[in-house]
Amino acid sequence: MSGHVDSDPFWSVVRRRHPDLDIVVLPPAPPRPAESGGPLRAPEPFAEAHLAQAHAVWAEIIGHRMPQSTPKCTTRWIPGPTRDAVRHTATLTIDDVDGASGLEHLNGVPEPLIADRWRVFAPPTGMPRITADRDGDASDGDLGDEHLLIGYAPEARRLFARLTSAGIPVGVPRAQQLTGGRT
Repeated sequence: MSGHVDSDPFWSVVRRRHPDLDIVVLPPAPPRPAESGGPLRAPEPFAEAHLAQAHAVWAEIIGHRMPQSTPKCTTRWIPGPTRDAVRHTATLTIDDVDGASGLEHLNGVPEPLIADRWRVFAPPTGMPRITADRDGDASDGDLGDEHLLIGYAPEARRLFARLTSAGIPVGVPRAQQLTGGRT
């Protein structure tokens, strides 16, 4: 591998100026598998169930403390872990939330998520947020993990939750149609 580094215009200079550094050049990441091998699933009922789950998460974590406000909801399909799979995202938001209230909503979030098998991380810096993920239901044909992001954007005064499903196999043509060609 040393020959590749020595012949590269950038890395050869880095190696010459910093002989104490070890440079490792990794091969490109392998492409996503084209097919999941799982049975195809109907995306519409899956999206409805996923949206109901997003609203349930919102109600459990945020809604019970903010019953007068109905969140705005946007949904979309994104590429899944394989070319024939898609993931569904649902983002719920409430605007005009003051800072104290927005941060208060994030304080008690981890406990109910941990009880529901989510792996939770609350980054100590940056925008106030909590991220979580959990395994998809492989017995149901899910591919990969579910992801959850709950946060408060102080500048926009926006409280939000975005739930991203595990992937579901729908076939390459249908995946391209649902994601607008982004597979």
